[in-house]
Amino acid sequence: MIEKERSYPIRLLMYEALMENLTENHPKFPIIEQDYRAWRAGYKGELQTDYRLSFLPEKGYHILRDLRLADEEWYFQIDTLILTLRYILLIETKNYSGILFFDKDSQQIIQTKDGQEKSYDNPINQVRMQAWHLKRWLKSHKLNVPPIYHLVTISNSSTIIKVSDRSLNNLIVKGDAILNRVIQIDEITSNPTYNDKELKKLSKLLIKKHTPHHPDILKPYSLTQADLQKGIQCPSCLTYGMQRDKWTWSCPVCNHKSKSAHHKKIKDSFLLFKPSITNQEFRELSNCLSIRAATNILLSMNLPHTGTKKGRIYHMPPDIEAFFNPAKK
Repeated sequence: MIEKERSYPIRLLMYEALMENLTENHPKFPIIEQDYRAWRAGYKGELQTDYRLSFLPEKGYHILRDLRLADEEWYFQIDTLILTLRYILLIETKNYSGILFFDKDSQQIIQTKDGQEKSYDNPINQVRMQAWHLKRWLKSHKLNVPPIYHLVTISNSSTIIKVSDRSLNNLIVKGDAILNRVIQIDEITSNPTYNDKELKKLSKLLIKKHTPHHPDILKPYSLTQADLQKGIQCPSCLTYGMQRDKWTWSCPVCNHKSKSAHHKKIKDSFLLFKPSITNQEFRELSNCLSIRAATNILLSMNLPHTGTKKGRIYHMPPDIEAFFNPAKK
């Protein structure tokens, strides 16, 4: 049973907004695009894991995807969590290709691809730390702690896996073998820790305590608003600088008219700067609006807000994609 679905990562939405808003021929674009592709590949790998686990029986397995919890002052994020009456399983998905060598001594993995080597932090340590945090989290909420297993799954079916120690084979699994590994764990864990009622209660608590993250996408690249395009982008010719004429935006380049061209600018502002916007901030981004026009536009969008009149602050909707693209919901 899928208790929590996996949504399109906000980090990918941020990267997409960033690449679309960078000034022309920006020197940071190549590295940003490379990082975006890596994050997108990771997301695709997670979707492959989701698909493979969808063949588990509907009854007996409570699956939560992309879960982020607070453990005192730390946060920990779990790609996939499977709850059962007898155990909890954490799965960390990686979508690496080529040849992967897991070195137990150096605690790293070495990828060989296209004749070049690259090292990564060992994802086994990553998912082991998640299990450690989850155990503390359960105890802090005065809940029983069942056996907690953890696995790393390599979703790319063509990847070759090599290990320095055979014991690592118990912690690493190719994506197409993940179902078999879950069955093996079923077979070695027999005593229940929870009853059905307790398991449902735990599942609801985990979802309630899920804390979405809004990372700063500009800081890692030392970017500021000066690196981004100002003005409203024309949805037809993609140039910036549409002008407001009563209730319509007009493009001075191609003469295209739009009533909702500002939606993208506000959405991108939520993603790139902060999950809120004021009238003044919107006017600075649009580069052409009066206070009254900006007020009318923001009010017409029915965004969540706090405050009144000049002190009103408009907030990012909980599901930003569904809000700005209702047809995709």
